[in-house]
Amino acid sequence: MTQVNRRRFLSGGIAVAGGGVLGAFGVSGTAEAAPDARPPQVGGGEIGSGWTFVAADGTAADGSVLASAKDVAGLKPAVVPGTPLTSMIANGEYPDPLYGHIVTDTVPDTLKGTGYWYRVAFRVPRLAPGQRFWLQFDGINYLGTVWLNGTRVGTVEGAFKRAVFEVTDIVAEADGVAWLAVLVGKLDYTDPPALPSYASGVTRGGRNGGPTGITLKNGPTFFCTAGWDWLPTIPDRDLGIWQPVTWRTTGPVRVADVHVTSTLSQDLRTAEVSVSLALDSAAGKSVVVTGSLDGRGFRRTVSVPAGASSVKLTSKEIACLRVDRPKLWWPNGYGEPYRYRLTVGVESGGQVHDERTVDFGIRRIEYTTPMRSPSGAVTQCLAITVNNQPILVMGGNWGLDEALKRIPRERLRAQVRLHRDANLNLIRNWNGQSSTEDFFAACDEHGILVWQDFFCSTEGPPAENIERDLANIRDCIVRFRNHPSILLWCGGNEGPPPQPLIDGLDALVAELDPQRVVLTSSAGDTGENPVDGYRSGGPYHWVPPAKHFALNDGTQWPPFHNEVGSYSIPTLEFMRKMLPESSWEHPDDFWADRDVNGNGGNGGGAGYLRLTGERYGAVRNLADFARKSQLMNYECIRAIYEAPVAYMRSVGPYPRTGVIMWMTNPAQPSFVWQMYSHDLEAHSSFYAVQHACRRVNVVLDARNFDVIVANHSRAVVRGSVEASFYGVDGVEFARASMPVGGVAGADRAVVGRVASKVGGAPSEVAFVRLVLRDLRGSEVVRSFYWVEKPGLEAGFAGLEGMPGAAVSVIAGVSRGADGAEVAVDVRNVGESVALMVHLQVYDVRTGERVLPATFSDNYLNLVGGDAASVRVRLDEGQVRRHPRVGVRVDGWKLDQGASRLRGRGVEVTFNRDALEVSPEVRTFGG
Repeated sequence: MTQVNRRRFLSGGIAVAGGGVLGAFGVSGTAEAAPDARPPQVGGGEIGSGWTFVAADGTAADGSVLASAKDVAGLKPAVVPGTPLTSMIANGEYPDPLYGHIVTDTVPDTLKGTGYWYRVAFRVPRLAPGQRFWLQFDGINYLGTVWLNGTRVGTVEGAFKRAVFEVTDIVAEADGVAWLAVLVGKLDYTDPPALPSYASGVTRGGRNGGPTGITLKNGPTFFCTAGWDWLPTIPDRDLGIWQPVTWRTTGPVRVADVHVTSTLSQDLRTAEVSVSLALDSAAGKSVVVTGSLDGRGFRRTVSVPAGASSVKLTSKEIACLRVDRPKLWWPNGYGEPYRYRLTVGVESGGQVHDERTVDFGIRRIEYTTPMRSPSGAVTQCLAITVNNQPILVMGGNWGLDEALKRIPRERLRAQVRLHRDANLNLIRNWNGQSSTEDFFAACDEHGILVWQDFFCSTEGPPAENIERDLANIRDCIVRFRNHPSILLWCGGNEGPPPQPLIDGLDALVAELDPQRVVLTSSAGDTGENPVDGYRSGGPYHWVPPAKHFALNDGTQWPPFHNEVGSYSIPTLEFMRKMLPESSWEHPDDFWADRDVNGNGGNGGGAGYLRLTGERYGAVRNLADFARKSQLMNYECIRAIYEAPVAYMRSVGPYPRTGVIMWMTNPAQPSFVWQMYSHDLEAHSSFYAVQHACRRVNVVLDARNFDVIVANHSRAVVRGSVEASFYGVDGVEFARASMPVGGVAGADRAVVGRVASKVGGAPSEVAFVRLVLRDLRGSEVVRSFYWVEKPGLEAGFAGLEGMPGAAVSVIAGVSRGADGAEVAVDVRNVGESVALMVHLQVYDVRTGERVLPATFSDNYLNLVGGDAASVRVRLDEGQVRRHPRVGVRVDGWKLDQGASRLRGRGVEVTFNRDALEVSPEVRTFGG
């Protein structure tokens, strides 16, 4: 398959081809320049540079003029893939409105009120006899009309539908250059912008989808850009050519689609692979289907009629399609997500007409387990088993990959990789707003299952054009169904779509992908054999850890919870980056535009600030807010995952089968619903998730102080748990040892209760350190908690009185051909507990953080004498951009005078800004 060049990060430069002057061609190569090994019939590339654009209401030119070499006034450089606003930002017309600005004050909402013309010239090859030329658009929001060399060639409707046009006749007369023009039509229905108000305590009027929600009447689009409780109103509503545009040449027979399915035996020893080809032939003829599966070749002669046809290959005809002892695709944490590579092509007379390459996985999924619901009826409840291994789903919701659709492959892969590194195993693609080939390919690579929603939400009226919706759904299923990461299809968010959409979706899945389950919505299923036992519903705000354990102790219906979240405050550095300096110490509407009100949870931003002060002591300034919020993040978000982990499978009557946090990926800089920042910095929420979702874990139940060993692995866990208890002065006041007789795979067991030990704490706050050891005494996993003394629950303001911790931090860097590794060894060299010790890698020249840089561990909790070794990998590009890096250290309370910092080729310093928490700023929080 021809591989197209992917776009670079969209903040980069733009190649210019304006007016009638041919500039940089947006093609990575032409057929004449193709490698000699590739038959000349097949070629292609991405049209990724040289684009210009103009508002449709700003030009009188039509498609016949724009798709020509004629001069057109007003054209400006365009980012493609991208939106009008991303082009305007790149051209310097507006600053990035997500940083230091209120979006709706910075960019006029009139951008949504017009369509946009896009134009580009690109080189085309001289076509050989029988050779065909195709244009493909992978995504246009919202309506696209395409012109080439003065001729209107077709339309595409809906943001999630591809369009493929044969333009052979036009290109044959092009004389080496083709002029392409695309009219991107505006939305049919729009609302005025939803405005932020810190004083209101709710987000943008307290209503998702804009003031009336009418935006949802449009066929599939990015309806969240009307304004949501996690996204400001985006002025251009993310219109534009938001996915790649490519060209492709084939012979007389084109491979329009390849569908690969596999059936894995119950004992996992054999797999039967089936390959279905959709072909498009210019004339009836006999051709040879050739290919290989993991290096084993095959050939089969077939007769192809003119027009559309299909060919199915199975192991009955092709021996290599039966795979013995297959390598399996596993979700993250359970094994390698192995992918097989299938190459398939069509040829005749020794000439290749077309060929494709598909990576796919072999795995076996079971979706339900019977449970007796509160009504007394036995229902089939959502409970995932992969390759005979029960999987506790630990996932994250994505609302949108990026607010302005600035989402090149490198950024998207980094976001998915962060989910892998956090030990998650699923992403819910909320309302399908992040549906791209790059997204699913990254999830395949990292073993992340995908709960794939479609385009209906209860926040407004349903889509007006049902047929357009179903056409987009059809194309999404056909386009992405080969990806092993896709777990299931789902009709929409929090409520059933209209019945015609439900019926249409059910029929499409039955026709196109019957191996997968389809759910009516994220709130419930109405299918013929409905799947039960799951819901949305929060809480979406901060609650104490005990609340999450109460909601997940096996007595609450249903067992699978697909939306629950909390505030998630970023680091001091990122807050300063996303807010103007005038707002750093004075929460205001700039904070509200970054979603601090959380749509009313905890009483909005002001209420959350009060709650933080009540739990950890009065908040004095922004640095103090950042410091205390990291503890707030950690204890609540860890409990969101630890509670289901502690009560999975064997606990009745409703054992936990899954949890999906709202949210893990932020579409914009934010104060809520994330586990890392918009600039991909992992703050304490990330490590809370990472620690809670370890496949073997030791958990302290926040309600009753039960010690629970949770085992997601296939092996039995045996050994012991050592519990140590410390006061705020760092002195150990008790310890206990609990045998672990044997915790079966995919199960949990209570190994002891330590309430009486905690009750003996010398103060109202205690620290609990749990270490699970195997039978040889080696440490398997360690967990650390700060807890309130039973009966004296008064929060953690007492932590302000603990002595500062003395730490030794030694860092070094080793460089290799593909990057560098920074190694940081941290030791508590005093008696006081070193609480939430936070490390950052930064550029010594600029002081800027080096991102993304996910540490092997962070926000360390060390009692006296404890040590931790932390590693962070920097890729080759980061090393090139940041030749001199350092390590910054901060934490809850550090004794800087008694601490020892040392670098070996790396500067090690205290993060003094983050530690400057004492000066009280009267305006803060007021």
